[in-house]
Amino acid sequence: MAPPQHNKGKKRFVDRREAKSIDIKRALTHRARLRKNYFKLLKHEGLEEQSKDKSESLNEGSDDEENHEAKLRQHHESKSKKPKPTSFAERAAIAKQRKAENRHERLQKVQEKLTNVARQEKIRELKKKELSQKTKRGQPVMGPRINNLLEKIKRNNE
Repeated sequence: MAPPQHNKGKKRFVDRREAKSIDIKRALTHRARLRKNYFKLLKHEGLEEQSKDKSESLNEGSDDEENHEAKLRQHHESKSKKPKPTSFAERAAIAKQRKAENRHERLQKVQEKLTNVARQEKIRELKKKELSQKTKRGQPVMGPRINNLLEKIKRNNE
């Protein structure tokens, strides 16, 4: 007799770390299996053997040995031509110069912001003065108000 199952409709607890590690293992084995099958296929078609034959034939020639030595010499020469590490004073001077440039850029940005704020403030003040005009009898002048509304409509349509 099988034991009664009380939790048939309930979800059981799933450890997320464990599930993730199982997924990773599954992906790795899948990838390894694919790779193994790929190399088997290459071997079956004879492509792998051809590449080995080419490398063996290249190693036999004396010209190739000379080319190899020349490449090694070039490699050693390129290593010896490394730029010398800069001294502490030079690095400090470069850092100081970069800081000065950054400071100058920040000051320019602040200056631009201040000029923009001042310009916007002047525009607002002129607009306020224009819109608050009154007639002889104390009524608001409607011309500037209508122009203001038309400008807003044009801005919204753009």
